[in-house]
Amino acid sequence: MAAQFVDRVREYLHICLCMSPVGDALRIRARNFPSLVNCCTLDWFSSWPKEALLYVSTSFLKEIELPSNEIRENLANMCASVHVSVKEESETFWGELRRRIYTTPKSYLDLIGLYTNKLEEKRIEYNTNKDRLAIGLKKLSDTKIDIEEFK
Repeated sequence: MAAQFVDRVREYLHICLCMSPVGDALRIRARNFPSLVNCCTLDWFSSWPKEALLYVSTSFLKEIELPSNEIRENLANMCASVHVSVKEESETFWGELRRRIYTTPKSYLDLIGLYTNKLEEKRIEYNTNKDRLAIGLKKLSDTKIDIEEFK
């Protein structure tokens, strides 16, 4: 009975581990658990083509309020271009200094997320400053009216 259970587990149990090659975590885990390399199938996913990057950035930027669709398209193109140029420069960096810089799909999504978060932060800052200015102008106007009344 136990042997049948073990056989079924070996046949039907599949585990999918996703690890980024960035940093030391993958190397340390591979060293601590050698069967991850010896007894598993490793799939190294290639980088996304520029068309896929553009599609992803366009779909993420659809949710953001922007002044025009032209700005949205240019912003999506800029995100894709930045990611591709970083990948190209990382190869140059490897050639000159023998240091790896990994650009992963996760780093691309982080780039878009960073932009959206910073945009929201700056919008809040802008609205706060605009409200402060409006309140200040209102107080100056009220003060001017009060001074005119006192005269």
